[in-house]
Amino acid sequence: MRSRVLALTLVGCGTWLGAAGVCLAAEPEAPRAEVTAAAPAPAGRGAVVVAIGSGVDAAAKPLAREIYRDEALRPGLDDRSARVLAGEAAAPDAPAKERELAEVRSALTANDDAPSRRLLASLGAEQKAEIVVAVSMVGDRPVARVLRVGTARYEPIELGPTIERGEAGEIRYTWPGAAATLRKLVIVPQAAPPPPIAPKQTSTPAPPKPEEPTRKPFYKSAWFWGPVGAVVAVGAAVLIASQVTEDSTGMVRLKGQVAP
Repeated sequence: MRSRVLALTLVGCGTWLGAAGVCLAAEPEAPRAEVTAAAPAPAGRGAVVVAIGSGVDAAAKPLAREIYRDEALRPGLDDRSARVLAGEAAAPDAPAKERELAEVRSALTANDDAPSRRLLASLGAEQKAEIVVAVSMVGDRPVARVLRVGTARYEPIELGPTIERGEAGEIRYTWPGAAATLRKLVIVPQAAPPPPIAPKQTSTPAPPKPEEPTRKPFYKSAWFWGPVGAVVAVGAAVLIASQVTEDSTGMVRLKGQVAP
């Protein structure tokens, strides 16, 4: 009798476990989360000139004009951002974004430590540039170094200006050969293919929409083209006097001269 009860009990337990197993098997499996790779960040374009320290704008501005005249080096900047990065102070009533950009630029240092390089690289990434040309003073002479935004490291290239002194003692800086040197470090954009020919319209076209006012590009402003005449006038003589040297460490230096 006891063995019969035990057998019935085992049968009942087996039936319950079987039902539970059916229920577990019938329960749909939770969907697995699909892991997708993050889209790569868009590559930057061109070079952006940044003045580091005070009293550097007199040298940084002509270098910015020299670089931005080359379409392959020209970044997507507006006029005020180009001025602020080249050392101009933001106006008290300037937009908050412009004043913030001036504050970030004033916090930069010419040190070669990781935090300084990363801050400079993040500034270049924000401006969607491929390289940053950092202009600082070494003693009484300005020097430009090239930092690649993607790696936050300086390239073994150093640019030096030609210094000219006027009769009244004013100093003028020019950077002969700088654009040609930097052009070798950036990806030159390819020309876009021509757009397809649109079919002839048989219906009456809709009236054109009024054009919205757009901000003037910085390379069309008076600030950008102001001193170009003086630069072109001395360009040939200065270019002959400039020198490209390479030291034992592989550092390439483009040197100007101090004109009498």
